[in-house]
Amino acid sequence: MTAIVTKNSLQASIDKNDINLQIKLVGTALVRIMSNQTAGERQSNSVNTDNGTGFTGADGKSGTITAKYYIKHKTLLDWQLAMWLKPNLSGYSRITKYHRQLNIFAENKVHHQKRG
Repeated sequence: MTAIVTKNSLQASIDKNDINLQIKLVGTALVRIMSNQTAGERQSNSVNTDNGTGFTGADGKSGTITAKYYIKHKTLLDWQLAMWLKPNLSGYSRITKYHRQLNIFAENKVHHQKRG
């Protein structure tokens, strides 16, 4: 099966430089990733279990706090968006390292729509 969300497709969406699209994309992605955290991790804004899902240890606090902010306000502050869009040495934005988890959400959504 061909992936719906790839590192390159996610980066291509970000590169469109549409601020509203970027906010929605990053905010929604963070909320979905946060949903993979344990309840305790979501409550404490941290990563307690290295289970390959949810945020990495380095992103646990900032990812959870930013996801919660997006849920409450339906937007992101400039610095929050900038943090997740900042490119790494390979030129990919920080949020793209979660493309595999986001692809699973996209595949599940398509699967449920086909069944619906």
